[in-house]
Amino acid sequence: MLTFGLKAIVCADSLKRSPLLPGASLNRRRGWKLSLFYILIRTAVIFAMLNRAGAPQADTTLHKQARKIMGTFCEVQIYDADSERADKAIAAALGEMERVDGFLSNYAAASELSAVNREASRSPVHVSRELFLFFTLCRTFHEQTMSAFDPTVGPLVRAWGFFTAHPAKPSDADIAAARAKSGFDKIVLNGKDGTVFYRVAGMEMDPGGIGKGYAVDRAVDVLNKLGVRSALVSAGGSTLFAVGHPPGRDSWRIAIKNPLDSEHPYAIVRLKNASLSTSGVSEKSVQVGSHRYSHIFDPRTGAPVEGVCQASVVAATATESDALTKAVFILPQDAVNRLFKNRKATHALKVEGGCDEPSSLWITPWSSAIFMLGDRARNERKAKAISSEPLRPRSPQRRQHALPGGLNITLRPLCY
Repeated sequence: MLTFGLKAIVCADSLKRSPLLPGASLNRRRGWKLSLFYILIRTAVIFAMLNRAGAPQADTTLHKQARKIMGTFCEVQIYDADSERADKAIAAALGEMERVDGFLSNYAAASELSAVNREASRSPVHVSRELFLFFTLCRTFHEQTMSAFDPTVGPLVRAWGFFTAHPAKPSDADIAAARAKSGFDKIVLNGKDGTVFYRVAGMEMDPGGIGKGYAVDRAVDVLNKLGVRSALVSAGGSTLFAVGHPPGRDSWRIAIKNPLDSEHPYAIVRLKNASLSTSGVSEKSVQVGSHRYSHIFDPRTGAPVEGVCQASVVAATATESDALTKAVFILPQDAVNRLFKNRKATHALKVEGGCDEPSSLWITPWSSAIFMLGDRARNERKAKAISSEPLRPRSPQRRQHALPGGLNITLRPLCY
């Protein structure tokens, strides 16, 4: 397309100098005007063709598939006029998410990460380049978030039983023992040798706070390489990435669910070439008396975070939005604003208070155009925005999903 554009301009320029151009020998100024006219017309055609190539057409069809990956249902939606091409792209993207789960899982004993968790406290373990880069990413987020993001809280998560079907509050002694085995500062990364070493026995890396985002980004990379221009990649509904936009829309519209009122989401987000992640107490929690303890821990205290319902982050990558939701969930408002002040393309929404009672909501000061609240959200809700909640399939054969909170719609884009 670029070659065509250059040829068009060169051709028009040659017409300007040609003695065969009508009126050129009689009136040079007239010839220049006509040449300029040719250039403008051809340039307009070029831009029209580029614009057409860069956007999904109205006659494209929605294609989608879901698979159970990383303990949740991951889904890829693509708009494309060619169903075979779309299905191949979706299969490739989901296959990439399965590949990531294959080496990042801390549930599967055969995964590379599980091997590191078993061996790295005995001696430095040589790891693949990709896993080493993943550890480095985690260290970067740990440092940038003032230690609020820490994927080594696995012992604490296990002590509370969040890896089981019946989580419960552990004894103080068990909590103290788990805290002694946690802390990213106890991990030694040797870039020269490509090794990982845990200073304390019993430590483990839990990718749950960033792994879904990382898998979504790798799936998006696959779609980009295949030339997909309109897609939505979701890991359980809690982390999504929007590629381009649906036909006839300027963006994908995503609803951030209100657990108390399914008909009135906290906000609607218009997403295009960006990611949205949400973390909340409603996903997993432990009820002990009047306290509901979140599955999200403050690694600085070793205790579950209280007094927060949920947090959402919009960012340029799914890895970033996934990791930063944990920091937003844990940190107070002023700390979040300081953390995000140099990330103006990154936006946060936080709901404080219990999810089962009236609560307060705030957003980063520069994000009013990103999160549509109140009446704006209700107006957008009429457009049937997709809920950013984990998917719970009714019928895998029909690839339909019931969205928690009473929305009761098939997960689909907003173009009807």
